[in-house]
Amino acid sequence: MENELILGTTVEEIVYLSIYFGTGLVLASIIKLTCIALKKNLRRDDKNRFAASMIDAVDGAIVLWVFLYGFYLGLDSVIVLEEYSYVIKQVYTVVSVIIACYAFIHVQRDSISWFIKRSGWGVNEVKVLNSLAPMAKRVISTTIVAMGVLIILDQLGIAIAPLVAGLGVGGLAVALALQSTFTNFFAGLNVLTDGSIRTGDFIELERGAIGKVEQIGWRTTKVRLMDNNMVIIPNYRLAENVATNYSFPKDEMSVYIQVGVAYSSSLEEVERITLEVSRKVLQETPGAISNFEPSVWYTNFGESNIDFWVVLRAKGYGESWLVKHNFIKELLDRYNKENIEISFPARNIFLRNAGETTVSPEIV
Repeated sequence: MENELILGTTVEEIVYLSIYFGTGLVLASIIKLTCIALKKNLRRDDKNRFAASMIDAVDGAIVLWVFLYGFYLGLDSVIVLEEYSYVIKQVYTVVSVIIACYAFIHVQRDSISWFIKRSGWGVNEVKVLNSLAPMAKRVISTTIVAMGVLIILDQLGIAIAPLVAGLGVGGLAVALALQSTFTNFFAGLNVLTDGSIRTGDFIELERGAIGKVEQIGWRTTKVRLMDNNMVIIPNYRLAENVATNYSFPKDEMSVYIQVGVAYSSSLEEVERITLEVSRKVLQETPGAISNFEPSVWYTNFGESNIDFWVVLRAKGYGESWLVKHNFIKELLDRYNKENIEISFPARNIFLRNAGETTVSPEIV
């Protein structure tokens, strides 16, 4: 034929193909520009930020699908490709399902993040939600992908009923083989929902290791120690063992420092000077609670000193170290200036010689 060009394709078909391609491209560009302008306007009002985030989650998928649809219509209009129309349609369907799954995954992730920010709950509840969010996002994303795979298989003419039945039997075998993994998963879920240990908390493990919880995963919990090493704990161990959480119910914590002064000291003067030093340290130390009123409590008559506790307050476990550090330096310097003695252990030595007892003047 006179109007045939390449591979039997006519000029008319090439024109239609170009129109579909061009229309799809133009519509996709218009939608993209419209979404950009719409998001910009919505973000001006804080109340509309969720709508803006939803548009941001799906605009890329919508633009891609519009262009894909134009591409599909263009190929479908070419007569020479009629024998491949079924394959083209199947490819279009599979890619459309993938795009839809991509959009739904982004929507659920942004929705969960927005819900946590806008929940209006307290700090402790938000910490629990932030710890649960990664696991929830992974579970929902996996479910969406699994549903997408089933839809694709169904569209390709593959019977999914026997597959689902087979997955039930195979799932039982897998569950038995991965029993320890599921134990850790549900233990981690229990830790997260209980809220007693959260990401960012300072905890002390049963064997004395102290560190910050970096991540509570589906199988293990990662704790960064003070020396910057990472301890990886199976979740079931964390759920069963005793742990001290220095950040629960809140990060602020009392700092206890034991001190002793000589028996010859005036306890009223010691208490006054110690409280003055305590207030100064709380005012000047970063991470200390400056408006906290420190206290001094005499506890017992020691072997060499009158023992007492000083109670200060820090914003968190990490800050408590600096509070202790500065307090000890300031207190010793002030005691030296005020001639307040901190005694060291003293012993009298008795020597027996031929039935008589003498007391050595040496004191150690």
